Amino acid sequence: IKMPDLLSICNALLGFTAIILVLTSVSEEAIKNALVLILVAAVIDGLDGMVARTIKCSPLGKYLDSLDDMISFGVAPAIVAYALLTNYLQVSYLCIDVVLAFCGAYVICGLLRLARFDASASLESAQQGGRKDFVGFPITGGAILLAAFMLLAVEAHISPCSSILIGLMCALCILMTSRIRYRNIKDMRIAIPVGLVFLTLFIFYICSLQFVYPAVVILALTAIYICSPLVRVLR
Repeated sequence: IKMPDLLSICNALLGFTAIILVLTSVSEEAIKNALVLILVAAVIDGLDGMVARTIKCSPLGKYLDSLDDMISFGVAPAIVAYALLTNYLQVSYLCIDVVLAFCGAYVICGLLRLARFDASASLESAQQGGRKDFVGFPITGGAILLAAFMLLAVEAHISPCSSILIGLMCALCILMTSRIRYRNIKDMRIAIPVGLVFLTLFIFYICSLQFVYPAVVILALTAIYICSPLVRVLR
């Protein structure tokens, strides 16, 4: 086990802790803590990729990466969303089955997205000498979008949050399983500003300040990334 593998394990533990937090107590504080942990896991996932490009990971590495992504960015956001919708936002009893169906669909589509990524990894690496883009919206991006929106909804008390959140999950299910190609963000000119936004969020968290503005920025950056394939189409 090497450094990239340890980062992957840390990623999985963060996702697991986020799940435990909302299963133990569905309070506003527990939901916020769980969502921040998911965003921290996204940062660790990015560091994992950067370290893996400089330090060769063990043969376990590629398997660990997908498994921890499934925990932190597939299962954890779905469980937090379910807890938020059914307990904190108190959707009607008749809608609980609908919420469960959409949360389950998000997990399944995330699973399919990761499976397709792993299945095509060796082929694309042999043909292109490295992966320059992804087929389907990355599950990490989906988790960041959901976590940022839920954080914003809890902080700003957005009234139609339930409908918007379910709509977002539905859209992410379609995007993750689509054949739309998204750029693999490796450019440090992009990675550093995004990292600074996440760092600001964590400073706000440590200082017990409101997350509204950092969450809006993260949400906006993720939305821009979702729409980025349109730029190439319009060129």
